Amino acid sequence: MKPSLLHVRTPSLPAWRLRLGCHRQLPDGTRLYLRPLVAADLKGADDFFGRLSERSRYLRFMGATRSLPADSVRVLARHSRDRRCAVVVAFLRHARGTEILGGARLVGTARRSTCEFALTVVDAWQGRGIGRVLLREMIDQAPALGYTRIEGFVLADNAAMLAVARHVGMRVSAHAGDRGAVVVWRRLWPGFGRRRQSP
Repeated sequence: MKPSLLHVRTPSLPAWRLRLGCHRQLPDGTRLYLRPLVAADLKGADDFFGRLSERSRYLRFMGATRSLPADSVRVLARHSRDRRCAVVVAFLRHARGTEILGGARLVGTARRSTCEFALTVVDAWQGRGIGRVLLREMIDQAPALGYTRIEGFVLADNAAMLAVARHVGMRVSAHAGDRGAVVVWRRLWPGFGRRRQSP
């Protein structure tokens, strides 16, 4: 049986994980929808990966990647069911269906109060504000999952991602283990990110 968030709808889950179809408006007026990852999305993982340029793949996986890593789908499925993780997709609604444009995930680290994020946006839609929307969503949701710090590892030459991180108030620090990468991070607190959500 394939994993699905629909099979773990219990009152103990954070309310946002049960909220499907909320939307955000991009600077150009486009209505972007957000929802948790569901099992059906995993079937399109290879297609989504194919919409990323070689450069985008390099920046996301921090190295040359010609094909989707074998365990990526399995890991995403596991994270989508983990109560301390979040996996969100950003999509458009068309008359013919939906089109996923990007996604973000939030996972715990060895430091219980710290979580790590990663996000991806297909090339055709980069530079239009989707990365900011996804990162803000991760920042908003992290406190509800029990985290007081959010961080991410970014290649030092990934100027676009660094600009997105700074735009949402994250700081940039050196990565002690990799001179070619930096850490973007922000402190959080209980109740951080609570705001009126679009229906």
